[in-house]
Amino acid sequence: MIHFAPNFYHMFLEIPIEQRFVAAAKIGITNIEWHFPYELPKEELKCLLDDNGIEFTYCVVPPEKNNGEYVTVRGLGAQPGKQDDFKRSADQVLEYIHHCNFYSINVGAGPIPEGVDRQRCVDTYVENIDYISRSAGDHRCKFLLEPVCRQRIENWPMQKMSEAKEIVDLVGGNNVGLVYDTFHMRYEETGTLTDIMDMFWPYIGYVQIGNPPNRNEPGVGELDLLWIVQRALEKGYQGAIGMELDPSKDTWTSLLWMNQFGYNVDPNNR
Repeated sequence: MIHFAPNFYHMFLEIPIEQRFVAAAKIGITNIEWHFPYELPKEELKCLLDDNGIEFTYCVVPPEKNNGEYVTVRGLGAQPGKQDDFKRSADQVLEYIHHCNFYSINVGAGPIPEGVDRQRCVDTYVENIDYISRSAGDHRCKFLLEPVCRQRIENWPMQKMSEAKEIVDLVGGNNVGLVYDTFHMRYEETGTLTDIMDMFWPYIGYVQIGNPPNRNEPGVGELDLLWIVQRALEKGYQGAIGMELDPSKDTWTSLLWMNQFGYNVDPNNR
């Protein structure tokens, strides 16, 4: 069975967060993403994962809060002058990594602040990634950089895979790599996504699917996402396939395509 990991920041929004674990397990899900697992105490999160037979695959290093709530996934990684804030966030996520055995983390860069030179942001990013990746010790977790398209966020420090790869090389850690996200690449890269996969394969630590133009599920949009998934598996990818996508309908109806892979999705039996 191909392991698909729905993102609880985008999917199963029809029900409270604690119920999403149960609902995912009911249809055969064994891996999940969630940008903000820190909304739950790490002990409660681990119980929800263990009780439902789910592995935590991917999240984002905690960004800044507004009135005590996480309001953006943009992150602090490449924000000069906020290194102490980043380290506090990193220390928090490291506790969750070890307690809940996370598979990977997106170290969010944040957009280039107005009036700040990009190179200064890159230097800050390298410093912060080095801190969190070294602090993890020998844990299996991968610390990943994700290029973000202009369609989504302007002035991201890396909008192409080549730009992100250069930063990974500057850090140099064996546990640092790239997110291969079909949505962002479709807007920014030249050539086929297959060529991009081949070119950066040694750096790719996690694969995410989302179908442009509206970041929907397989079958709704212009890309054959399942063909891309199969290509990654043929190349030896062993992780879960992240579904950082917005359902075109309700979550269950939008996941009916998963039944061809042995899942048990039934919109009438949630």
